[in-house]
Amino acid sequence: MTAERVLTPAPGAAAYRWRWAGLVALLLGEAMNLLDATVVQVAAPAIHADLGGAVSDVQWFTAAYTLPFAVLLVGGGRLGDIAGRRRLFVIGVTGFMAASAACALAPGVGALIAFRAVQGAAAALIIPQTIGLIRTMFSGAEMSKALGSIGPVMGLSAVCGPVLGGLITHADLFGSSWRAVFLVNIPLCLVVLALSPRLMEDRAPERPTLDVTGTLLAMAGVGLLVRPLIGADLTALSGWSWAGIAAGLCLMAVFAVHQRRVAGAGRTPLVEPSLFARRGFPAALVTSTVFFAVTNGLTTVVVLHLQLALPAEC
Repeated sequence: MTAERVLTPAPGAAAYRWRWAGLVALLLGEAMNLLDATVVQVAAPAIHADLGGAVSDVQWFTAAYTLPFAVLLVGGGRLGDIAGRRRLFVIGVTGFMAASAACALAPGVGALIAFRAVQGAAAALIIPQTIGLIRTMFSGAEMSKALGSIGPVMGLSAVCGPVLGGLITHADLFGSSWRAVFLVNIPLCLVVLALSPRLMEDRAPERPTLDVTGTLLAMAGVGLLVRPLIGADLTALSGWSWAGIAAGLCLMAVFAVHQRRVAGAGRTPLVEPSLFARRGFPAALVTSTVFFAVTNGLTTVVVLHLQLALPAEC
């Protein structure tokens, strides 16, 4: 695989520092995504107390971020293959910074949820570019070290996110309360953008197609499935809620058929159907889904119980 490289750093020690400064930018971009997904979980009750709205909106403060991120993640990687991974990384970080500022200034619940969705979409442009850019910038043992640094950074971010959310919200910096949890992204983004010239441009030698129809089907299907379930009593769902869930399942079935047709026509589907023919891939998919569902669900339940239920009981 060949790569288009825009920047050529000086040889020797300068080249070493150049590459590792670029790696710092990539790792910060990865960390920002996980921090933002977890820090808001802790700040959500304070946001709800300030902005009001329905109790179910507390769940949407997180879901509005993770849903666009998850659905658009593959498309973001595909755009990096087509337009250049460094370019998409910079666009994503810039959009993430703008959306973070908008979240901090949100006047109401609806605006905050909408800006959180923009944040998630921007993160979907950032994260898929990391591995490709690391493979472009490093080789041999250095590449192994660079790739190995992702795990510890992500683990540390997952641990620090809830703690940081609690500290920032409780500190009430300059009277900003929960809004500071979004403002903290801005200096991080500025550091990443300052280091981004150290990244080398890279794109796929043979540009894949972008499956717009598949992306829209996945977004609509997931949205119809999840919308009735957030904040709902599953024993008392309305007829409209069940209809939405049924429509979502139908759209996901259409999505699966569409992916097979796109692959059969020789084009690039959003999700490669041949992956499911290998037993290891579905097993890993189910395992990771259960893991993240349990960990994220437990975090949300514990946070809401400690901040909303216990004070009321006391």
